[in-house]
Amino acid sequence: MNRISAAFFRRIGWTKTMDWHHDGINRMIASSLISLPFDNLSVFDAPDIQLSQAYIIEKILTKGQGGLCYELNPLLHLVMEECGLVASLITATIYDNAEKQWFAFSDTHVLNIVEWNARVWVVDIGLGLNSPRLSVPLDGEVVEYGGSEYRIVQEASYYHLNYKRREATEWSIGYRFAIDYRRASIGELERSRHIITFEEVSPFNKNPMSAIFTATGHEVMTLSGHTITRNGKKIKIPLTETQFRALVNERACPVDV
Repeated sequence: MNRISAAFFRRIGWTKTMDWHHDGINRMIASSLISLPFDNLSVFDAPDIQLSQAYIIEKILTKGQGGLCYELNPLLHLVMEECGLVASLITATIYDNAEKQWFAFSDTHVLNIVEWNARVWVVDIGLGLNSPRLSVPLDGEVVEYGGSEYRIVQEASYYHLNYKRREATEWSIGYRFAIDYRRASIGELERSRHIITFEEVSPFNKNPMSAIFTATGHEVMTLSGHTITRNGKKIKIPLTETQFRALVNERACPVDV
């Protein structure tokens, strides 16, 4: 096994060699989402550091931190390519379901498209708590994990990722990407980072946050509180900024690369 892949699997708590079949890929996605925090801390702590492969590896593996889509999904892409999968890193445009509109800047989200067993799948660990917790096929089949359903719908010249929670009656839109998608360049990833870090419309440059799935639900930490959801029940614990930073540091899991 190559060194980046081996370090990544240690980072997500695996001690065995990856078994590259479909169930194995889904277990990797689920393990990643309970091991790698979705957080915007680099927006505040390192706003001027441009994206590079070396930076992403150091941040998420060597330092054991989390990240946003343009940090998490490129690392996963590197791992999958290193292990011989046919994967493409592409961009997408996020949809705001509350405001019923697309994000002002197109193609700021980053995700993976993977070819496997004569089918094509979305593999995305960078959409926060809306991340599909398994691979989603582009052919429209509905897949389910833990009470949430996911599907890809083709509309005009775009594919749409839709998701529906257990209690929901209607589908929500996660994002759209072009049917004739192509691999994203490092310049496009840096464009995403720059928009998310500096543009006023960005939802990620207002307040530090860290979110992660757990075995029984999920947790979200901000400067004002730590919200823990377990088996559908929610509690919120007030936090100071010092306590927030301490919890973030406790969550870090550095590994040797």
